[in-house]
Amino acid sequence: MKVKTLALLTGLIVAGGGMALADQHPVPPNVVRNLPPQQQQCRVCHRQTTPDVYKQWAHSKHAVANVRCFQCHGTLDDFHKTPPLTKCAACHFHELETMQKKKPGMKCWDCHQEHIFEFHGSGVGKIKTAKDFGANK
Repeated sequence: MKVKTLALLTGLIVAGGGMALADQHPVPPNVVRNLPPQQQQCRVCHRQTTPDVYKQWAHSKHAVANVRCFQCHGTLDDFHKTPPLTKCAACHFHELETMQKKKPGMKCWDCHQEHIFEFHGSGVGKIKTAKDFGANK
């Protein structure tokens, strides 16, 4: 497993050596697709390459609610380093609409730290598990 991870990181350095555009995944899709399926998951690399980001997400309400990387960042084929607000609107339409009315052009992460997105407002502070999000109803 360490050899495969090392191969992926090497591919990242070689393939991403300044050639990747700002909003593309630094590892070309064909490099990732050549890995075994269990090695193609975002967490496999991000636990090592960006452990703080992975930990922030892993302990967030989004993680508890089973919101995965691809739901915000897209897949390798439609990857967005910075997700478009349409991705947020899929679950948070009313919040996004309110935010845009108050401050047009504002982004969620202007106030919420990326990957953590602490809640605010009445009642949401008590949410602790996926069941609190309405899962299994």
